[in-house]
Amino acid sequence: MVSIKQYYIRNKKFFKAVIAMTVMIIFTSLLSLITVWADFYTDHIYTFIRDPISHIVERLRFPLGEMLMYLGAILLIMAVVFLILLIFIGNKKGYTAFVSVYIKSIIILILIVLLIYSVQWLTPYRSSVLGKKSNTDREYTVEEIRTLYLYIVENINEECKNVPRDDNGNVIYDSKEVAEQKVSAVMNDISNDYTRLEGYYPTIKAAWCSDVLDWMGIGGYTYPYTMELTYNKYINRFYFPTLYAHESSHHMGYYKEHEANFLSFVSCSGSDDPVLRYSAYYYMLRYVKDEYYKNSIACDKKDEYMLDINEHQLLPQVIVDVNNANKEAQELYLSDEHILEDYADEAAEISEVGWDTQSQILKEYDYENVVYLLLQYYDGKLY
Repeated sequence: MVSIKQYYIRNKKFFKAVIAMTVMIIFTSLLSLITVWADFYTDHIYTFIRDPISHIVERLRFPLGEMLMYLGAILLIMAVVFLILLIFIGNKKGYTAFVSVYIKSIIILILIVLLIYSVQWLTPYRSSVLGKKSNTDREYTVEEIRTLYLYIVENINEECKNVPRDDNGNVIYDSKEVAEQKVSAVMNDISNDYTRLEGYYPTIKAAWCSDVLDWMGIGGYTYPYTMELTYNKYINRFYFPTLYAHESSHHMGYYKEHEANFLSFVSCSGSDDPVLRYSAYYYMLRYVKDEYYKNSIACDKKDEYMLDINEHQLLPQVIVDVNNANKEAQELYLSDEHILEDYADEAAEISEVGWDTQSQILKEYDYENVVYLLLQYYDGKLY
């Protein structure tokens, strides 16, 4: 029987590595709480790590981050299996030594993942909102939120008339590659105000698990480990420019969800391309509408809210455009085989819990809080 002291002596290098990496994780996590440091790191260091990795990984046609995620899951499952077998096999033919080395390797791998996470996601996430571009505590009235809501509706209807259409009246969308180029251009255009947006934008890759993402209501995500943008290939083309801008905002260092929503809107709505503007205004509508409703209820002005909803409606063609885009996406989904489709309901339930949990964790940084950033942005312009 090996004593704890003997085990430590035999594995001294391992324990030293674990202690050193744990200290580094704690240190970088605590350091990220200092906003000045988080801002400096994101503005001046993060980009030098991000761009070289992005250039290399972009050459791969498959989502490397997703593949590594699956590989990590397999390695963890194997660790459990090896430990269970250890009960039955014991130390036969050095099996205990093999399991010991394997488990130690897994522990080191987990610590590496946590260290990268603390530097490449947690630190940028804890930086100032929009890089100090959002710094007012002013509260906005229901009348001001109403003005913003009516402005969004008006622009949706206007862009519906401006977008190019084919002989059948359907919106003509750009290819994925062209849409990416247009979005990255308009995001660079606003980099004077939001400096982290200046630079190189990698392409966004279709996720292998797009069916699962679709069941869970997820449009895309950004890997801080491989610096990849990934999207659910079953989203509709109407939504794609806004989604790409959202995930690109994360990639460029704006990791709060309301920041990414805001920058996606500001960049695309300021484009000279009516399809990008149409997408931006439409996908911002529900956030503004929900905020208008909540504030109307709180101020006992539900009647005024309902009057606006009835009098300022979207053009019928807008609904047609959205339905056509959704139908096209649904047809793409149905054309593929989905091995795990029997688990769609379970995935949706897990997703609902996940979205609720995320809202509690992110709080004021969650998606819907983009409305407050918009109210600041239009302060002095609309009201």
